[in-house]
Amino acid sequence: MEEINGELYGDGLVSLGDEGSLESTDNGKQEQNCKICDNKLCSPRVLSCLHVFCEACIDKLMVNEAGDSLKFDLAVECPLCKQETKMPGGGAVSLPSDYVLTNILDVSAMDQSVVCTCCKSKEPAVARCTDCSHFLCANCNSAHEFMRCFENHRVVPFDALRSSKEKAAVHKPIFCTRHVGESLKFYCCECEVGACTECLTVDHKVGEHRCERIVDAEPNLRAELRTFIVEANARAVAAGCASVKLDDALGDLQRQRDDAENIINEAFHAYKSALERCREKALEELERLHKERELKVMDLFDRVDKTVQRIDCACKFAARLLRRGDGTEIVMLKKTVASQFTRLLEGAPEFEVDYSLEFVTKMEKFDAVTEDTFGIFRTEATRAEERKRASESSAIVSVTSNSHSPAISVTNAPVFDDYPLGNVRRVTGVSVGSLVGVPGVGVPSIGVPGVGAVTGVGAVPNPGVLPGVVNVNSVGAVTGVGGVPTLPSMVEYNLQQLASIAEKDVPPPPHASPAPPFTLAELLAGDLNSPQAYNNLQALAKLGLNADVNGFGGVGGVGNIGGVGPRGVSPGRPLLTPAEEAALVAPPAPLVRANKATPMHIRFKFGQLGGGKGQFNSPHGFCLGNDEDIIVADTNNHRITVFDKSGNHKFNFGVAGKEEGQLWYPRKVAVVRATGKFVVCDRGNERSRMQIFTKNGHFLKKIAVRFIDIVAGLAVTAEGLIVAVDSVTPTVFILSEEGDLMSWFDCSECMREPSDIAISGKEFYVCDFKGHCVVVFDDEGRFLRRIGCENVTNFPNGIDVSDAGDVLIGDSHGNKFHVAVFSRDGVLVTEFECPYVKVSRCCGLKITSEGYIVTLAKNNHHVLVLNTLYIV
Repeated sequence: MEEINGELYGDGLVSLGDEGSLESTDNGKQEQNCKICDNKLCSPRVLSCLHVFCEACIDKLMVNEAGDSLKFDLAVECPLCKQETKMPGGGAVSLPSDYVLTNILDVSAMDQSVVCTCCKSKEPAVARCTDCSHFLCANCNSAHEFMRCFENHRVVPFDALRSSKEKAAVHKPIFCTRHVGESLKFYCCECEVGACTECLTVDHKVGEHRCERIVDAEPNLRAELRTFIVEANARAVAAGCASVKLDDALGDLQRQRDDAENIINEAFHAYKSALERCREKALEELERLHKERELKVMDLFDRVDKTVQRIDCACKFAARLLRRGDGTEIVMLKKTVASQFTRLLEGAPEFEVDYSLEFVTKMEKFDAVTEDTFGIFRTEATRAEERKRASESSAIVSVTSNSHSPAISVTNAPVFDDYPLGNVRRVTGVSVGSLVGVPGVGVPSIGVPGVGAVTGVGAVPNPGVLPGVVNVNSVGAVTGVGGVPTLPSMVEYNLQQLASIAEKDVPPPPHASPAPPFTLAELLAGDLNSPQAYNNLQALAKLGLNADVNGFGGVGGVGNIGGVGPRGVSPGRPLLTPAEEAALVAPPAPLVRANKATPMHIRFKFGQLGGGKGQFNSPHGFCLGNDEDIIVADTNNHRITVFDKSGNHKFNFGVAGKEEGQLWYPRKVAVVRATGKFVVCDRGNERSRMQIFTKNGHFLKKIAVRFIDIVAGLAVTAEGLIVAVDSVTPTVFILSEEGDLMSWFDCSECMREPSDIAISGKEFYVCDFKGHCVVVFDDEGRFLRRIGCENVTNFPNGIDVSDAGDVLIGDSHGNKFHVAVFSRDGVLVTEFECPYVKVSRCCGLKITSEGYIVTLAKNNHHVLVLNTLYIV
């Protein structure tokens, strides 16, 4: 059949003209099939969305589940694009026909064995009439040639088509639906429909409607359609750009959501701590009040008991005197007995007890205050409303600022803002002053917002320092301390903590009397017994401004500071222990980076959103098994899914529930190398729960870990010990497989928010998500070093150590998976990036024995395996 087609039409059917062509390309052949029944289109009809289906298939769409036909005035939804089409009164047959596709189908039918459609003989067709659109057998062909009724009909024999090199297209004449037998020859410009000769005398009368011949109107109509195509393509390009922006916005929205969740959790824990402090204070007061009244009651009880004993004694004595004594004896003892009874009766204590002890709480007021102060959500609508209110009140503020001091708002925004002057940074709420008793040391004094300067502390005359600006280079005047370079983010954070000494207090009401501010001079020269002062002095030590923390770096004139012991500590005690000094090691200097990260190619990826086989729903963690199987904690599907190293699904285990052996939002999973057992951390009935399963997924035991809030990282040592790191209160816990807590160490002084952990030998590598680095500890919790820094390891969320000792740190900042490779000592070796797929919130990083990188894109719901990085 292909040979016949080649002889007839060459490579395809194309008309003689460029515009009115009928093409039978490969794509066109695909469009000849109905997308509903997947068969050749039969009586193709066009919906309003311009998708074409069989007339019978569209009628089936109008039948409900019960088999009843719907009313024709209802809308039909397109199965492909879901756009609705208003159905005419006649049903699918009233929809416009796809005339071009009908002609293509007729031309395609000529490639096959075609029978005569002009008579009932069913003889093979030998020609086609282009005027009456019929395939003609030999008899009908002769009739068309000799009968007058077929005069001027153009008949094209199949043999002529075979012998001709021209490519022909057959367009059927289109007849008027209102006047039978009349072909459409005119176009009504007002109604935008075709019209026949009869229509011009009835519906489209000359003079009322402007009508043109279709041949004359065709160029304008083609130009209008071309304009539509150009405009639609431009709109499609704009929509594509908008899709990219929306994708970025989706990632930003997810990050904002995660940040808001973290703030909510932090606020909750802060309120919880405040409530616990209130509870402890109330319980102490309750104990005091109770003991005070208890002593009074016990004292009264003792007095009553003694009174009863004395009365009993007096009554017994008087009864014996009456029973056995004579008159003379009674006379001699009567006065003594009467005197005792008088004392007992007159001095008897009051037996009424009127003590009351109850606790009254204003729960309704507490609920109102909590809802008002816990926090609110700010969206783009609230920001627009705030800008509107600010613009309305700007005139009032400008007038009142001439007579009142400007109010300084206390927020959680960063203290430092970039200022367009070299080596000068603006510090919110920090004024320039001199350190009392320390000559030549330019240390900024910390002022309470809205409060004037300290009496007796003059401003340092320096024309290079603007009001409200601290020149960080001036700190170099401290004896024994060099000039301070540009402050890294951790130092800025600690200086912010220092600057917030007084900001943590409740701001004074408007027009209140000024209170003396709290300065560093008073901090160093005054009373250090204040816990708040001591804490903030430690924050000052974190800045690295004093090289020798315990000795204050040889600062002149502060020798008397050792005579005051904070919190009752004896003089001479170091302010910081050696462990605390190690924790205060400054972050490494900015690393030397290559101009561009080496691209990583995607070897393969698997998984999509869903609950079926090989699908995920917000997975939070994964690990590699003994055979380098990829084990995924499918969090919202409440299960663990195991794949081989090629991404083929092997099996699932876990049933949703909070009972032992069930899984409830599993977050992390690890494998015990020696036995192949799975260690799974989920929520259960507690905040966190740890369970052990066999290598086949059968439940073995539960380990109680009530001391862990949220497991951010999970690993197993070579000795089979389970290591978990808590992200809420940064702490590393080491447990045995039997569930015994072997040891633990607090790492909150060295990092802000753990996100993953890896173990290499005796060293623990913990990702600091908000600190933009990795903190390394030994197995006893001693701080060793930091690896990475901001702009190189932004928001790290995965870490692994290769067999060669290279430290691989992964992050998905900027919606691209980025890997920084460091030596064990923290020297940047190289960087890699995968630019071929946008990811959001990658969780974890593992390197296989073949050098492939595996990561888990939580919000994309799939696992990425990236091509060979290097030979491990």
